[in-house]
Amino acid sequence: MADITTSTKISESEREVVYAFQYQYVDTGNESAVLKVDVSGLAKNSSGEACSAVRIIEAWWTIYGLTVEVLADASTDVIILHLDENQSGYQDFSRFGGLPKTTAYGSSPSGDIKFTTTGSAATTDAYQICLRMIKEYS
Repeated sequence: MADITTSTKISESEREVVYAFQYQYVDTGNESAVLKVDVSGLAKNSSGEACSAVRIIEAWWTIYGLTVEVLADASTDVIILHLDENQSGYQDFSRFGGLPKTTAYGSSPSGDIKFTTTGSAATTDAYQICLRMIKEYS
């Protein structure tokens, strides 16, 4: 049986998008650079421009039994957030406009966000992560 994973777009406007991600280990193993936010699939702005990147402005998480790396997709993925096991947390980056846009990390960035997990091995290992992001346009 495969691990249980969901990615839910909670809301999207021209300016921002909010996603919730859930994962529960069953028997498959760790996630490895799994695509979670595909910026090319987000709605265009009123000028018809496609979203090219996002900036994380808020993050909420609850993690048990594993570690999650939130990655900016590039030729070599770059860790944006490292969320350690057995913790719950909240970070508000809005005061300074959010973390750098996802195309600012690494070489040949796509603007997408991926997750990698380490340490999952028991059926109780799980995460719930919510990201509020500002959309960037080229």
